[in-house]
Amino acid sequence: MRSLQSSMGSCRLPRRRKPEMEPFPDDIFNLADIVLRVAREDPERIAVIELDGWQGYATRRYKRHTYAELSADAESVAVGLREMGIAELTRIVCMAPPSYEACVMGVALTRVGAFSIWIDPAVGYRNIAERLRRVKPEAFLGTALAHLGRITFGWGPHGLRKLVLTGSPLLPGARTITGSPPFPGARSIRSLRKQAPADPEPPKVGPDDPCAVLYTTGSTGPAKPSLYLHRNFCQVFRNAHHSWRWDPDNEVPVDMAVFPAFLFIPISAGGTMVVPPIDFARQGPAQVDSAALIQVINDCQVGSFFAAPILIENLAREALARNLRMHSLKRVIGAGAPISGPVERMLGAVMAPDGELAANYGATEAMPSTEMGSREHLHGLSNMTEQGAGICVGYALPGVELKIVDIVDGPIDSMEKSSELPTGQVGEILVRGEHVSPEYYLDPESTRKNKVPDPQGNWHRFGDVGYLDAQGRLWVCGRVSQRVMAAGGNVFPLQVEPLFDAHSMVRRSGLVGIPGPAGELPVLCVEVEPGVGKDELAGLHRELLALAADSEMANKIHAILFKRKLPVDPRHNSKIERPRLAKWAARQLSGRSWRTRPVAESSPPPAASSATAAVTVVRAAPVARVATGSTSGHVRTTRPPPPDHG
Repeated sequence: MRSLQSSMGSCRLPRRRKPEMEPFPDDIFNLADIVLRVAREDPERIAVIELDGWQGYATRRYKRHTYAELSADAESVAVGLREMGIAELTRIVCMAPPSYEACVMGVALTRVGAFSIWIDPAVGYRNIAERLRRVKPEAFLGTALAHLGRITFGWGPHGLRKLVLTGSPLLPGARTITGSPPFPGARSIRSLRKQAPADPEPPKVGPDDPCAVLYTTGSTGPAKPSLYLHRNFCQVFRNAHHSWRWDPDNEVPVDMAVFPAFLFIPISAGGTMVVPPIDFARQGPAQVDSAALIQVINDCQVGSFFAAPILIENLAREALARNLRMHSLKRVIGAGAPISGPVERMLGAVMAPDGELAANYGATEAMPSTEMGSREHLHGLSNMTEQGAGICVGYALPGVELKIVDIVDGPIDSMEKSSELPTGQVGEILVRGEHVSPEYYLDPESTRKNKVPDPQGNWHRFGDVGYLDAQGRLWVCGRVSQRVMAAGGNVFPLQVEPLFDAHSMVRRSGLVGIPGPAGELPVLCVEVEPGVGKDELAGLHRELLALAADSEMANKIHAILFKRKLPVDPRHNSKIERPRLAKWAARQLSGRSWRTRPVAESSPPPAASSATAAVTVVRAAPVARVATGSTSGHVRTTRPPPPDHG
């Protein structure tokens, strides 16, 4: 493939321009049409920037690919795809990380109207095999490593013959594969290139035809294949453009694809996609090299990206520790797990002066649905969160409807069988809108459990509990399946955990329920900051008990346990795997004698000596000694005080 290669270590900003037409067709969203339109109007605009090794010491070299190049490559590859039998509604599994070639294939697949099924390789070998078995693919697109896994582990049907290989190296450090693929029957992208017509015809698919399948994280059960029609995908991109605050009338957006699922968001807006220095097959968000990420952000003048909270936190800490700034960075979007006030302040100190961290709320089946900016959150709302109000995730995006109904553990057959709750009352969160996936692919049982029929348009069940306040903002209190059904009433994780997460020695906490004599017993599991020693845990335990005593929700906690690392999901490295954590907590408390006593009688710090709220505590041994693993060897003792924001 042709490439435009820079000999300089830094990337220039895309030039400003005012587009003459809206990027979205009225009838159907087609990425190939968008790329073709930009290529004709502004052919030298940069579409993709990717890393291309090093030039000298500590100076990165980059390749820049224009929209003219991207469109020409995609249209020529589309002809080759049709010739090998990949056309309208062909089910093709895609396992390709963000790259220029992935963009070429994505655009080409939309040109032929293929049905793309995107699978994140970070989910692990077993999960990949299970997902490929369920979706019954007719074709396979991936890196050399993905094809090797397909052969070695038997991913997908044995008779799969339509195979496309992207140009990523088979082994780290190996040269890019540009010739014939090393796997029988596989085609390289270069070999697919044919003479493209001057005016490509759109695919013979409509707005209600299948476009893509995206898998849920599987953090609370088996991952589900969420089906998106073309009209749904169109609205997903519209919502993202709104939430990212892109204004193509003023400036071409420059976005980094830190989250692989959002690879095509900047392309859909006629913007520039920057390939991050991340090995997605081997690195989760927590393992990303923050220093390398900062360098690429500054070199390429990245203006926005979407990422898991743990990556955002590590990036902010690295920038502060090295006294670095990312002056081009104006919008960072976090989702998947709550982002704390200290992290918001840290990132705000190293972004552009007018930059902001935004929290999106949504799901794989409905992304994004609401948004909340850090400025509004930090001015009062974060304090409410730490006092037990839940997590405010902001206002619904345009065209998005929210509803709070009674909590039901089983399916809801119709909206007539549910009761809508008034403002301020906690219940299950439902959403409706064009961005919502209508069903789960080949999974009618999951569809029945998670979708609610309605003559005016079906609703999706987030699986979360929360409430709407008087201003119309949505507050999330936790997962339906993760509420602790204690004898004194339900205890919701996000109305408890932020209270303790605000402590300088606590990195994060997880509330779980274990079987008790009368309902579940709420147990708080705490992961302390690196460097907190065992000799500090007893004092920390007393302080956390005192915090619990002053909270109407937290004072139901039965025990506080310390664990070196809380188990988290592999995709975001942020969502706590509560079933695993609950089993661990039950083992720690098994066989121990305990009795209920007021916190005031349990040797609390002086500040809590007058507390009267009852908290159940472990009496056989100090809870501080119920810790696994050593925290020694870490260098930092406490979380540094966050800098003032703006």
